[in-house]
Amino acid sequence: MALTGNNNHRSVLDDNASLFQVAEEKSEKQKWSELTFSQRLQYFLDYYLIKCLIFIALIAAFGIIVWTMTKPQKECKLFFAIVHNAMIPEEKESLETLLTELFITDPKHEVIRVDDSFPNGYESDAKLSAFLSAQEIDLIVTNEKHFQSLAKSDCFVDLNEFMPEFSKKYASYLYQTEGYSEQATENDSDQNNISSKYMSPVKAYGINVTNCKAIKKSWFQEEDAILGIVQNCKQQENAAKTTKKLFLN
Repeated sequence: MALTGNNNHRSVLDDNASLFQVAEEKSEKQKWSELTFSQRLQYFLDYYLIKCLIFIALIAAFGIIVWTMTKPQKECKLFFAIVHNAMIPEEKESLETLLTELFITDPKHEVIRVDDSFPNGYESDAKLSAFLSAQEIDLIVTNEKHFQSLAKSDCFVDLNEFMPEFSKKYASYLYQTEGYSEQATENDSDQNNISSKYMSPVKAYGINVTNCKAIKKSWFQEEDAILGIVQNCKQQENAAKTTKKLFLN
């Protein structure tokens, strides 16, 4: 059947002619099969490259996180913190070597840490507090003023009690300072009890290591360098051995 136009002219085309057929939608599979290799490559680059890169990056990041969490952790045989004083790199390396020879028998599974990344400042002190709360640090060397502050926070052991023979031998180097004391409460009516609570015990919480060979070249403070063994640390015995080694070396 021929079609009639607006001017009543009949079309020479039949209504079944391809011109009047609605174009069929091609499937993605059909479109892909009709593309050349270069067209397919360009199509991939335009539509899928960024998505693939993001996906790969996410998989890699997830893999790194899982590996970090599950890989075997080395046992820290000693954590030695130098606070408010940066060491000369060569001297720090020498101290690390000394401690490695003293404690490390299996380098694949054991490690020692000498950390002097605690400069004077609020952020550094916050970092130190976090390490102490986690019982990560075994030994601390710092200046007198900061040592006194840490001692009042119940940070260090009493060397006279913990290392009696060593303390007796090096009595002239012991550093006596006030320690932790409880604060009195409003309910304490006994005046004697209140006085005793406010009294801070003066004990040998530290020892002066300013002139020890492993420390003196890297100590730049006007105040002396005082070493203390951290209360309830993980490697107290190794901390004691290190303290002795510093005076023998």
